[in-house]
Amino acid sequence: MHEISVLQKAVDLAEQTAIDNNISRISCLTLEVGELSGYVPVFFHKYFPVATENKPVFEGAELNIISVPGEALCRECSAMYNVMRNEGKCPKCGSRSKKILGGQQFRVLEIGVAEPG
Repeated sequence: MHEISVLQKAVDLAEQTAIDNNISRISCLTLEVGELSGYVPVFFHKYFPVATENKPVFEGAELNIISVPGEALCRECSAMYNVMRNEGKCPKCGSRSKKILGGQQFRVLEIGVAEPG
């Protein structure tokens, strides 16, 4: 389960960004997770409280996950399709030969800052 280490790196990055910019509280952390990245978003939600434990800047913070579809282009017939929904094969011609167009990424998309007060 490599979600824990990747989540910890994202949390550490957000914490360091807050420190560098004199931000006292992060309200939310938004991650972009591709369907083909190999990461399971439910584990990010499960372990977010553990990753942010003893980090006061994250008190009350939420974790948001934006799922990016795994899209591909068939090398045989040029159809574009969702890899996960079609179990890796082109719905038009049945070929498994494809070029992945998106859905492999994992990135910190946004660090939400809480208003002072």
